[in-house]
Amino acid sequence: MPFKASNSPYYKVEITLPGYGKTPRLSAKTKRKALARKMEDALRYIWDDGRRDLIEALEPRGKGQGGRIDLPTLYHAWRQDALQSLERRLNDPPLADAVRQYARTLDYNNHRRGARHVLRMATEPSGPLLAGEQARLSWLYDPAHLDQLLQYMIHEDGYAVNTVRNEPYGFLSKFLRHRLGEADAHQILAEVDRPNEDDRREVWLTPDDVRRVVSASEWEVRMFLVLTTSTGIDKTPALRIERRDVDFDKWTLFVRDTKTTSRTRSLQLAPVALFALQLLFKHNSGDTAFDLRKGQLDYRWRKARRIAGLTPEDGFEDGVRLKDLRHTFAVHYMKGGGSIAGLQGRLGHSRGAQSMMYARHEVEETTDMEEAAKSMGLTLPDALKEELPDRSSTEQTENSIPAWWFDPDEPPRRIDEEEEETLSVPARKSEGKGGGGRRGFSPDDYRRAVDKEGSIAGAARRLDVNESTVREQCIRHEIEVPTIGGVPGE
Repeated sequence: MPFKASNSPYYKVEITLPGYGKTPRLSAKTKRKALARKMEDALRYIWDDGRRDLIEALEPRGKGQGGRIDLPTLYHAWRQDALQSLERRLNDPPLADAVRQYARTLDYNNHRRGARHVLRMATEPSGPLLAGEQARLSWLYDPAHLDQLLQYMIHEDGYAVNTVRNEPYGFLSKFLRHRLGEADAHQILAEVDRPNEDDRREVWLTPDDVRRVVSASEWEVRMFLVLTTSTGIDKTPALRIERRDVDFDKWTLFVRDTKTTSRTRSLQLAPVALFALQLLFKHNSGDTAFDLRKGQLDYRWRKARRIAGLTPEDGFEDGVRLKDLRHTFAVHYMKGGGSIAGLQGRLGHSRGAQSMMYARHEVEETTDMEEAAKSMGLTLPDALKEELPDRSSTEQTENSIPAWWFDPDEPPRRIDEEEEETLSVPARKSEGKGGGGRRGFSPDDYRRAVDKEGSIAGAARRLDVNESTVREQCIRHEIEVPTIGGVPGE
């Protein structure tokens, strides 16, 4: 029986359906009791007709929220014999709305970028409109459509194959599993040509390489490099480290890595990593260890690696990436006597096969995180160890790193064999939190770089910027790329 509650002038409906139980308290949004009674009867008819998904759509989505539809909407669809259309709208919503809603729940940047690529190519007027502005979600359930979308991004937009695999394909894989379940999603994806190129890199740094590039960096970047190289943490989770994540008494760090569930883990820290975190929280007033944003870190890293001689011109394939510091840790972990099982836990690998690629670096010793750090020459000087919490350790002190690394007032230095050259540091106070951004280039700079190198990747290496930056400038200034045969996206 319809009833009124609290101070609302509208009738509410709450009934028990066989096999379902009591419905949520639903507002009829009417002051007429007779109309509310008709809505109550409609609920029973719809349930008896077997349209359970429509009844379940009335369930609140959260505290203080309504369902996907309300009672008057369901009632009017029943009166107009439009329940089938309403079901389609619920189960096959607009593609753009469904993708945007799911993308808001993602923490992994590659998948968030993948969602933006899908929308740009499928439904947005500025893109090729592969699906059309009014496309429904079911468009993504056709393997041929997914192939079309992925191949367009590779051949028309000029994106690297593995970028397409990691971003839009990775997002689509996760999204379809969320919407359809594991079995149905696997059936669709099995018919899609998964973009892939063998990009396993053998790039890792020697102790001398590590010493040069850390010395060539500003203080906060020095601390970032020391921390990531001695722990194997990726860039994004490292920048997210908060005070609550570090237990200085137990020398542990909780890594909130959202790429996969297996990569959220706790690590036992080497002395050099713990000391770096102590200094960061001492000099940074916020809750996070680092003030740097990703773009600022990337710019400063490219500058330091150029000074340290870690570029393609110096014999390093494609230049050393921040990601290669993770590889460097893995190699030296094995050289320091670590096991495959230990490395899998330290890096958060979900499969042992991912860790096995470093097995050739294994030696007979059976030490762990500190040995990996010492293998890279990251041994904390005795004078600085006194500032750490007490812990029994047999760490050796040969070849310890320079104490000036940890002094925020010390500028970066170029190290060439036995000589050191002090480098200037741009003023940072007027540049906002974290310092300045990246170097600016004119449209002619990008045009000359593309003409000279013939590709987006080559121009990015020449200018020492990201490929996405070059691609955006080519589109904005209509710069034709020879490997694509025109302007990207046309």
